[in-house]
Amino acid sequence: MSPPLPTDVWIDTDPAIGVPGADVDDGLALIQAFHSPELRVRGVSAVFGNAPLTLTYPIGCDVVSRFGPANLAVHAGATCADELGWETDAVRALARALGQAPLVIIALGPVTNVASAVECHPELVDRIESIVMVAARRPGQRFLSSEEQPQPFPDLNFDSDPAAMQILLESGIDLVFAPWEVSSHVWLTEEDLDELERASAAGAYIAGESRPWLSLWQEDLHSPGFNPFDTLAIGWVTHPHLLEHFRCGVWIESGPSDTASPEEQRAGLTKPYLLVDPDRRDGPQARYCHQPAAGFKPLLLERLAGPGG
Repeated sequence: MSPPLPTDVWIDTDPAIGVPGADVDDGLALIQAFHSPELRVRGVSAVFGNAPLTLTYPIGCDVVSRFGPANLAVHAGATCADELGWETDAVRALARALGQAPLVIIALGPVTNVASAVECHPELVDRIESIVMVAARRPGQRFLSSEEQPQPFPDLNFDSDPAAMQILLESGIDLVFAPWEVSSHVWLTEEDLDELERASAAGAYIAGESRPWLSLWQEDLHSPGFNPFDTLAIGWVTHPHLLEHFRCGVWIESGPSDTASPEEQRAGLTKPYLLVDPDRRDGPQARYCHQPAAGFKPLLLERLAGPGG
């Protein structure tokens, strides 16, 4: 019996690996994807998010040139949420790729580029097999990865462009969320980075770029490691059986800001939230990942190290 054909994917991302104080997980997710035979990465686009586009685009180019397939281009997209609906190079390139073959889109940053493609090219919506995103939460959930964490993490990808998310909720496209909740169960520790460093050149790159990020988590949160958020989205596409999930209603509503300063809280500052509920049957529906199986982390370390690791 022949092995299944790889899934054609497009990765839209805001990598900041190497930027002091910024997340490394987008960079790890790209490397994980390039080392996954289950995927055929048809294109990569950069968006603002973890860092400005002036950084995420060249970082994306660097990671792709180091670890990606030959001749894979990175396309620059939106610099901010105000560019929602703009026909950027990223939008044009994604439209061309969709015209050639149906795609699963893995959106690791704000979904401005993806929603812009949906707005600018509605004739191609049926070519999008699904969109996998790192966003969403259950009502009342706060993103705290440590008891020592002074303030919850924001739902950054959603918070950066709620209007773009609303477009996707209304599109009828199959949506999957690999949110903070599912990644909060996975920890990359100093021992894991040591193992990666010994395993391969890719592992050594990851370890070197991730150690400052790990130190921030250890010092600020007194945590045993850091959560590799975006890698769970890649894992959903390569090994969905390793991520427990449920079908749910999904919607946006406003409420008191959980990331506001004390002064802002006293002033009644509010913010929008992207919420899910498995009992909600009206409106947009999606799949929500919430618990990884024990086999996910060993697989992740294997994929980060790559062939021969």
